[in-house]
Amino acid sequence: MRALLVNPWVYDFKAFDFWNKPLGLLIVASILKKLRIKVSLLDCMDRNSPYYKVHTKTGPFGRGKYPFEIVEKPSIYKTVPRLYKRYGMPRDLFSNILKNSDYPDIIFVTSTMTYWYPGVFEVIRILKDVFPKTKIILGGIYTNLCSEHAQQHSGADIVFRGTAEENLPRLLAELGYIQATEIEPEHPLPDFSLYDKLNYGIVLTSRGCPFDCTYCATKILCPQFQQFSNKHIIEQLGYFADRTENIAFFDDALLYSKNFPQLLNEITERKLRLNFHTSNGLHCRFLDHNIAGQMHRANFKTMYLSLETINPSLQKQTGGKVDTPEFMQAVKILRDVGFSPDDIHTYILYGMPGQNHEEIIDSIKLCHDLAVHPHLCEFSPIPHTEEFQKTGFDENTDPLYHNNLFYTWYYPTRKTELYKRIKKLLTTGRI
Repeated sequence: MRALLVNPWVYDFKAFDFWNKPLGLLIVASILKKLRIKVSLLDCMDRNSPYYKVHTKTGPFGRGKYPFEIVEKPSIYKTVPRLYKRYGMPRDLFSNILKNSDYPDIIFVTSTMTYWYPGVFEVIRILKDVFPKTKIILGGIYTNLCSEHAQQHSGADIVFRGTAEENLPRLLAELGYIQATEIEPEHPLPDFSLYDKLNYGIVLTSRGCPFDCTYCATKILCPQFQQFSNKHIIEQLGYFADRTENIAFFDDALLYSKNFPQLLNEITERKLRLNFHTSNGLHCRFLDHNIAGQMHRANFKTMYLSLETINPSLQKQTGGKVDTPEFMQAVKILRDVGFSPDDIHTYILYGMPGQNHEEIIDSIKLCHDLAVHPHLCEFSPIPHTEEFQKTGFDENTDPLYHNNLFYTWYYPTRKTELYKRIKKLLTTGRI
């Protein structure tokens, strides 16, 4: 039996390879291989695709720009004075690869941001044209948050919800692709061997988050906080050490994990020659001199902290995961143990319903005062979250309205002057 796994294009105004790989799809690959199903991957967002004649430039930590093609904007975005693009592999190249591929018995398509569904739908249309007899299963974040929209409009034969580890083997048995006795419940590692070349690896030491922030979907996608075995993580790091120098931790609550200090000890003792990065914001509350020192000795290169806002009322209302003194103390701790200002980055959230833009300006100024890099996280209305309810949207709202750049700067009216003001402050420290 043969399975084809597809990671679709990104349709958006901006996109950047910020250590992005389709982890869920790679976990599906591991499960299928354990069930003795042959697997092939076609990742439209792989900048190292062997099908490219020219590759985009890669930075020192493995990140880089995606190739893109300018496409027509959906009518919802007509007022946005930005180019709308299809990021990733050229469409014609994708079609030609499929036409020269072996006929798959089953196809898995993943999805991420809800407002990126145009790429998902286009991939499914092409797959249906080339392989009309093959069943297509669509899963991922979009299907879990907008399942009715996916069922009505995607064209997939099956819209998959939940995690692959818990539900995929059972589904395959129900569809008659495997025997029920073949089901293995063991937690699988993402299968990165499907890539010819890696600029970076991605590691998860846990899944979920103990906090329940009003703007975040983590609790919806993964209600329980789960910690993974250090043995498996070290095994994965050993594999990456032979293929790349850069590793990004993708945990939502990396410092909360009780296993993390011991993992850092093992990394240091094994003298793994790797550059480590924290792509998601660290919880400042759990950062002390001991853990920060361990991370510095283990060769962490980029430290991203969550601040979101310096407004104390909003900090409490949205979940209470950080306050300003905790953030300032975390910055001091990182500097004390040896991290330089260039190593320390901060996420600041902008555009939540009712949020005052002056507090964002003050948050950015604080970061500049502390000599750390502020990064603006434009608010995206995520279905089923508390903040989503405040937008006036519902389950019937087109997910294109969830686009963070569109919602924060152009909906319902343009905020051009404010945009220029904040962007100038981010880059220059001055308004």
